[in-house]
Amino acid sequence: MNRIKYKYINPRLAVSHRLRAFFLCIFILLSVFYASAQMTRTYRVVMRSNVGMDTMWDGASFRIYGMAPALSADVSLPSPILYANEGDTLVLNALSISQNEHHTVHMHGMDEDTRNDGDPATSFYLVHNQDTTYTAVCTHAGTYLYHCHVADVIHVQMGMYGMIVVKAANGASTAWTNGPYIHHDYKWLTSEIDRHWHDSIPYHDLIVDTVHIPPYHPGYFLVNGKAQQEIAADDSIRIHGMVSEPIYVRLANIGFYSNRVIFRHSLHAKVIDSDGRPLPSEISSDTVEVMPGERYGVLLQPLYEDSGFVEVQYVNMNTALSEHSEFVPVTISGVWNGIHTIGTSENIRLFPNPTREMGWNLAFDDGVPKNASYAIYDVSGRVLNERKITSAEEHIETHSLPAGVYILKIQTDSGITTRKLMRLDNE
Repeated sequence: MNRIKYKYINPRLAVSHRLRAFFLCIFILLSVFYASAQMTRTYRVVMRSNVGMDTMWDGASFRIYGMAPALSADVSLPSPILYANEGDTLVLNALSISQNEHHTVHMHGMDEDTRNDGDPATSFYLVHNQDTTYTAVCTHAGTYLYHCHVADVIHVQMGMYGMIVVKAANGASTAWTNGPYIHHDYKWLTSEIDRHWHDSIPYHDLIVDTVHIPPYHPGYFLVNGKAQQEIAADDSIRIHGMVSEPIYVRLANIGFYSNRVIFRHSLHAKVIDSDGRPLPSEISSDTVEVMPGERYGVLLQPLYEDSGFVEVQYVNMNTALSEHSEFVPVTISGVWNGIHTIGTSENIRLFPNPTREMGWNLAFDDGVPKNASYAIYDVSGRVLNERKITSAEEHIETHSLPAGVYILKIQTDSGITTRKLMRLDNE
């Protein structure tokens, strides 16, 4: 007679195995999601010191070096902004077209290793018609620089520099991942030019690696390569906004003078990050000092309608005296209603607004948009609540929220819409 053999299974071990399997599945799903959210951002950087001219605000033209996005492209002052998101891998395919010069690319402030640092003293440089690849992982959202690191005093002055902007993870409209919400994102890269250096380029002795530096007396003071009336005509530099609208200004200095940036009191300026890292606590100040190589993020939330200028002073670091000022126009008009749509509207209704303890109802007349989610921010930009949208009408509780103004950001495949929410005191 055959006997049926039963294998004893400890119930605790069975539960343990199920838990392990469960957490393994979660880990795999998170890994797939995290990997899909990251990208490799590849840019072509052609380092040219054999051709290039630039014209200043007064019509004067002279020779410059630069970093062009293609072999057929002209160099510009500054070089193009390079964009990535936090978590992305930034890849620069660099080519040197230099005749008798050597070049590298240094990603200033990024967390690259020695091989990719671009410092010829610890890695290597490129000779004429030589290329290489520089790679860095964008570990922190923030503002960075890239420039040539060979005889950099000369090559930066000649124009071999640009800005790197690392946005929050997945390109979120925040200063950094889970940071303050920003509606406008301005980028100011300051520098100076001594035309005599460009008319008679300082000599770099490649054999003994010696740079012969003449006196430095800049005559042009630039924001994004522009000055005077050019600044007022550039919508990417001059500030337009509304009362209470969160406006983010990235300040970066690649010049040899320090900058003293003086904001109007009406803009309610707060320094919130420095050199690609959030500050432990924001600093409310109308004046921001930016030394060479430094970068700051300034959040503006205008208090009232106003017009005027932000003054950018260029301070000689030997004398501590301001030698020149450029003025960036500012226009603040109306009151921000919190509505901003990228792409098409999803026929969104939000009611009642203002509300009290009953909360808000969020309704979509055309059904639930694809991949929809919402997040609620307080006026300082802190995320209070976020979730996926699963039904055509969602209820948003207000029990835990004090009376005040909040921002609701709705994100779908069509774009982003923000609305201003008001929570009143309970009756």
